[in-house]
Amino acid sequence: MKAAAKTALTPLDLCVLIAHDAVSLLNTDAEAVDTALQLRTGLERYAAASELSRDAIPLLMWIDREMECTRQSAATGQDAPHLMDPERLLPVPVAAVQLEAVWMMFQAAVRSPESDRQTLLETARTITGMGGLEDMLLTTKVPAAGFLKVEDLRAELDEVRRAFQPQETVGQITGQPELA
Repeated sequence: MKAAAKTALTPLDLCVLIAHDAVSLLNTDAEAVDTALQLRTGLERYAAASELSRDAIPLLMWIDREMECTRQSAATGQDAPHLMDPERLLPVPVAAVQLEAVWMMFQAAVRSPESDRQTLLETARTITGMGGLEDMLLTTKVPAAGFLKVEDLRAELDEVRRAFQPQETVGQITGQPELA
């Protein structure tokens, strides 16, 4: 890919990537709820450090919905409907995008309270582990599902926003009752 044709990863794109990875993990490994929850926390912390907490609400709702689908499937033995086709979530970002994401996470960690830094570091490790960054750098391995483009992340964000219209509130995300 030519450098001129590359679309830069924005902080909001990184939020979508974190949510994408959390949901992808839930769709491929029902036992990975704890790791998906760690990614969700990482998304919250990164969004706060990047002043995107409000923009991240639909993404957090998406993760919560998929966690509930995973729990429901485990309890009933039947697949629960997903917001997006799980196959759509298989591609991973190219190595350059993963490196950019890690750099952005580290920059956010520097701006964050010390208590959030470990969460951001673990989120960066999980993203690169899931994305196969080490294999890509050491063996030039191309993932079977292909690569995820920044434009794909933006399309996912649009779909998530449409699914979780503004009638959903922060209170519903954090489990707080809505005040009348």
